[in-house]
Amino acid sequence: RVRTPPAFALAAMAVSFDGMSKEDMMQKVIEMQQGLAKLSKQVDTVKGENTQLQEENSVLKDYLKNLMAKVSSMSKLGTAPPSRVKVQHDPDGAVSVKVSDHIGELTAPAMDD
Repeated sequence: RVRTPPAFALAAMAVSFDGMSKEDMMQKVIEMQQGLAKLSKQVDTVKGENTQLQEENSVLKDYLKNLMAKVSSMSKLGTAPPSRVKVQHDPDGAVSVKVSDHIGELTAPAMDD
């Protein structure tokens, strides 16, 4: 979507060209085009970062939803300290997922289907 600058911005730009030679005007136009290209590139970069963050948020949302479902199905939660046997690494009981370099790796209990 292309935004049109307000009329006063266009008028201010037109005033800035008054009294300039043709060569100076051409140089100014080139500078403005380069500035626009730079801004467009920055917008594309931010859009890409935004998309990545939205995807990471979706993964985290699913992770938390599954974790909360698992926790809600646990009986006697918080009534006794965990035993050493239950805390040890159990490859069948936990799933480790690398979300991204930014978030890192998350390990959630395996869901019983």
